[in-house]
Amino acid sequence: MHEVADHRHPFLIGVRHHSPALAGAVPALLDAFGPEVVLVELPEELGRWLPFLADPDLVAPVALSGASPAGDLAFYPFADFSPELAAIRWAHRNGVQVRPCDLPLASRDDGRRPPERGASPLTDALRGATTGRDGDDMWDRLVEASAPGQTPEAVRRAALMVGWALRQDAEATGIDPFDLRREAWMRRAVQAVDGRRCAAVIGSFHAAALLDGPVDSADPGDADVVTSLVPYGFALLDERSGYPAGIRDPEWQQAVLEAAGDPDAVEAAAASLIVRICARVRELGHPAGPGEAREALRLAVDLARLRGLPAPGRGELVEAVQTVLTHAEPLGRGRVVARAAGDVLVGRRTGVLAPGTPRSGLAPAVEELVASLRLPGPDSREPVSLRLDPLRSALDARREVALRRLTVLGVTYAEETATTGVGGGDALTTRWTVAWTPATAATLPVAGLWGTTVESAASGRLRARRAERERQGGHTAGAVLADLLDAALCGLPDTVGSLLHDVATVLPSSATLRELLAALDLLDRLRAGHVPGTPGDVLDAHPLLARELETAAVAQLDGLAGSEDVADARALVELGQRPEVHGLRLEACLRRLADSGAPLIAGAAGAARVLLGLTPPSALGERVASWVDSATTPEQRGVLRQALTGVLAAAAPLLETPEALTPLLDRVENLSDRDFLDRLPSLRGAFTSIGPAARARILAVVEERIGDRIDSTDALDPELLAVWLHAEQTATDTLRSHHLLPTQTQPPREVASTVRDSFPDDHAFRSSGNQARTV
Repeated sequence: MHEVADHRHPFLIGVRHHSPALAGAVPALLDAFGPEVVLVELPEELGRWLPFLADPDLVAPVALSGASPAGDLAFYPFADFSPELAAIRWAHRNGVQVRPCDLPLASRDDGRRPPERGASPLTDALRGATTGRDGDDMWDRLVEASAPGQTPEAVRRAALMVGWALRQDAEATGIDPFDLRREAWMRRAVQAVDGRRCAAVIGSFHAAALLDGPVDSADPGDADVVTSLVPYGFALLDERSGYPAGIRDPEWQQAVLEAAGDPDAVEAAAASLIVRICARVRELGHPAGPGEAREALRLAVDLARLRGLPAPGRGELVEAVQTVLTHAEPLGRGRVVARAAGDVLVGRRTGVLAPGTPRSGLAPAVEELVASLRLPGPDSREPVSLRLDPLRSALDARREVALRRLTVLGVTYAEETATTGVGGGDALTTRWTVAWTPATAATLPVAGLWGTTVESAASGRLRARRAERERQGGHTAGAVLADLLDAALCGLPDTVGSLLHDVATVLPSSATLRELLAALDLLDRLRAGHVPGTPGDVLDAHPLLARELETAAVAQLDGLAGSEDVADARALVELGQRPEVHGLRLEACLRRLADSGAPLIAGAAGAARVLLGLTPPSALGERVASWVDSATTPEQRGVLRQALTGVLAAAAPLLETPEALTPLLDRVENLSDRDFLDRLPSLRGAFTSIGPAARARILAVVEERIGDRIDSTDALDPELLAVWLHAEQTATDTLRSHHLLPTQTQPPREVASTVRDSFPDDHAFRSSGNQARTV
């Protein structure tokens, strides 16, 4: 450890990517050492951006990003409390050369392995010697919380000690080969300074590796790596946003940096943030006054003293706020306090690039595009809800295609909020939530890897996905279908044409029935011109493709014989409704499934045969009625539920042939109350499977038969009616067992007056049996 701390070529400053303690100490450390070259842990390709990153007019947070043709992505957000940014700014102020020293993106691959867990005696010993909250890591305890009042050199040595301990323990299980490659390149960068006085600002884990070891001499090549510098935001910098190298509560970290290592200033920053949290709690409708703020600060300071800290750290601040402000209500007020603390401690700061900073190729094109489409741009902050009608409006069609292309590129800009129409069908309109956020600006340069315009980038992205599948062993039906759908929705007819060759090759031999039907549905939409941006004549080069997919779909039917999946039943019915599919093979398959398939598939096959005109509706109706009649045991009632579910998969078209459902309705109306109650769970289970739109249509048929509305405002809850009916039957059976009622079977709504009197009113009692059957 002493050898690492005392090393002078290079002078080692071990850091964590976001550390207010080190960011505050770095300028003083560099002033004391006086380097001629400063090395920072960044990929070589990002070096061109360092002068712009150091520009005094730049306002952090910002982010550097880079992407190689192989898909390797590097993303480096910087805040004022990032030690690397502090070093770059120091070098710019003092006229000192600054260089990136990490492995170039062009030389990286996907060979990184997850770290293996093993014994960690050194880090365990260090962790055991500290105090604090369980959620605070060792770096926070030994470096951040202990830094106020310490000298810059003491902070540097504490950081190097944490990294050295972590590395010693990692060597027991073997250090990641990717990290070893990076460290070999760092040693090469140290050699390249040609003996000049050098300081290296690198991750503390890697500091010991710069003392000795092999040097990487490989040629990095001339790969076309796309790099950019974009504004960023505190909300995305916080690790809870999904950024893996983030830090908790950036606004707190900023306040600690601005305290400049003064314990009294850190305590004042804690007081200010606590007051702001209390104010935010009040804005959310809960009391939090000066007394609670004062008590929370007192507790934070006392916790710091008990733990031997010079000033409250983040852990003490959070613990004090939780203890004092939640009033021991973790679920109610506690959630309000958590939201308020998050709003204040995370913050809403966003960065601004310095004037004259170059912009990446795709970003200006996207900004121009959204401006021409009257969509939110960089100057907007609030999300906008859109309802697009692309088949009727040329502007909406262009908007739809643009949003689809940005989605395929992975640009964080638009989210589709409604994907289906009424009853589960395709929607004529689409709904989106659109917002330009710092994440939009951060992801646009990466998307620019695939092209300089939105159209060319989307096409390039889809081609890259296809090439990646070929490298990894070939295409799957689902992946080919997903690419075809994306290409069609993005208005890329040339890409659609090339992907249709994959569809013709892959889908007939490997797709499931549902995948084949999805492909046929997409081909129908393309042929009808219902996909904005993609003309129907794109299918002219493949005139027999639909027929090939239909033939493959029919061949899949025998494999459904034992299925209990409602989606398979719907797929079977959907296939039967396609007019082009009719043929002897389909008829034979449906007959076999109706006669010998599992109940669900048998019911669906019977419905499909009716729709195809292969059997009269009355025959299916009588078969359904027989399922109701035979449902006298639990096993048979299970058969009733599954078979009726299969029939109702075709509920909407069967309503056009009422003879198929009339026997079922007749049977239900004429069942005795006891028989009806026995079958009620099966009947309800089957009708629940068909969706609200189809249920509403069937309910309309039932209401027409009984001459009454079931969903009127004064109607009783059907579930309650069923319970009442069950209670009625139980009471009636009890009375009969005591010979207080005749033993013969009573009509459904004729019961003893003793039972009738138990209902709230006569109307509710008399309507219960009839209405419960319509649930």
